[in-house]
Amino acid sequence: MAESGKEMTIIATPKVYERFVEDHEIRLKEIIQKENVTFMILNDKGNAIGPSMTLTDVFTYIYFFNTDGVYDNKIIVSTEDSTRSWAKELYKYYKKQSTALDREI
Repeated sequence: MAESGKEMTIIATPKVYERFVEDHEIRLKEIIQKENVTFMILNDKGNAIGPSMTLTDVFTYIYFFNTDGVYDNKIIVSTEDSTRSWAKELYKYYKKQSTALDREI
C-alpha cells in the first residue's frame, strides 16, 4: 500500500513496532521514509489491544482482537457513510494518543 503513493497512516502499539523492527527492519525503514506514509506509535504501557483498521474513501474494514490479543473473527466491513464516520472517530482517538516516528530511524 505504501508503494501506491496514497496517503496512509500506520498506528502500531509499541510491541507491534518492536516486532516490525526485529523481523523487517530494512523494509520498515523503507516504508517510514516514504513521504506519503506517517508511522505512529501508540503511547501506552504495552497493554493496548486496538483493532486493525483499513479506512478509505470507499469502505471500512475493521477486525478486532480478544483481551488475550488473539484475532477472534469479529469483523466490520461496510461501505456505509455512517460506518466510515464512526471509524474516522475511532482513528482520531488512537491518533491523538500516538507519536509519529521520525522518517530517519
